Amino acid sequence: MSNDEEIPVKATNAPIFQTITEPKELRNVVENDIYLLGGQVAILCQFAHPALAKGSYKHSSFATRIPQRLRNTARFLNAAVCGTPEEKNAIFSVIHKYHARVKGDDYDANDPELHKWTAATLFFGIILVRETFFGKMSDAEMEVLLKESAIFGTSLRMPPEMWPATLAEFWAYWDHNIATLEVTDMARKLSRDLMYPINLPLSVAASMPLARIITVNWLPERLAQEYDLQPTPASRVAYQAFVASTRIMYPWIPQSIKQRQHDIYMEDLRKAVRRIKQTGHWMGA
Repeated sequence: MSNDEEIPVKATNAPIFQTITEPKELRNVVENDIYLLGGQVAILCQFAHPALAKGSYKHSSFATRIPQRLRNTARFLNAAVCGTPEEKNAIFSVIHKYHARVKGDDYDANDPELHKWTAATLFFGIILVRETFFGKMSDAEMEVLLKESAIFGTSLRMPPEMWPATLAEFWAYWDHNIATLEVTDMARKLSRDLMYPINLPLSVAASMPLARIITVNWLPERLAQEYDLQPTPASRVAYQAFVASTRIMYPWIPQSIKQRQHDIYMEDLRKAVRRIKQTGHWMGA
């Protein structure tokens, strides 16, 4: 998604599709901050699609606005999974209006195939975190999350019938895209901006070395080569140590700490909705 805030954008009342099923299990995911660890790998997989990379490159000051983009993405995710109908309508209306201006000869942010791929990368990131830190999932558990993850696409106006009906269908779609999508020079530039951002608050900048270690160890092998982000022996050791220690410590962490960032994002979401109701856009929220 390409959601800069430099130009005020009025909300639109264009409808979204009804999703396949309510995101009951996804709420447990979104409410726990550990799942934010899958964000960078999901975004890099998104940029592997040339149209998504081109839209972001040409229509977003990505390099200097990483915190704002992350906040806007959090607004979308939390509205989709945890939001009230009023919050969904407000947030989605602004996002859809932004997307309306992101288009060119060979890309269009309102292309439902791009929404499908975006949703697929988010589901992939969730599965990575879940199985890395909490153990192998059963097919039945993963099937539930697959169906619920359709909401990431339908909220962006992907028709629900486009979403894979089974895990086999999803992984066939995923493997085909990972094997064939072209990682362009624009995508490589965006990947450097994402992995080595500037103008970050100190608290966020301090977490970036760990985020890079996790991301390079999670990227699909072909994309890691295309982006030149292969893990080194040292990063593999650091990653394994982090995973092992997190598996031990995580159950003992108070829930209030596990979802601290989520609570911050939800308060930001409510402020954005109030701003949209007052002005029609979320600038200043």
